[in-house]
Amino acid sequence: MLAGASRPGVGFRAEAVVLNDSATGMVGRSVWTDERGDQVYSELKGEGTATGSRIAGTFLGGTGRYAGASGTFEFSWRFVLESEDGVVQGQSVGLKGRVRIEAPANRTSAERSRP
Repeated sequence: MLAGASRPGVGFRAEAVVLNDSATGMVGRSVWTDERGDQVYSELKGEGTATGSRIAGTFLGGTGRYAGASGTFEFSWRFVLESEDGVVQGQSVGLKGRVRIEAPANRTSAERSRP
């Protein structure tokens, strides 16, 4: 959930496809979907998927109100659970970063001001 004076009160569900190697760390791509279905895309790099591992991300754009999103973020894993079929779930802590959303040139000023 993003909250605070300069943040939208928006919650996201995130899904990622990650390649994890104990020698080189992990790389992946993720999609963050908000309650309206708008999405933000990001690239992930980090130490791995073990508890306490640090992950750095770069925003690569998005859809709807996140079209043109760019910026960076980082977090660590509080815990990670892996099922027998390879599905990994976890909880992140210390999520921080910045995102900038450029208004597409072909939208009118009235469209850009809509929430």
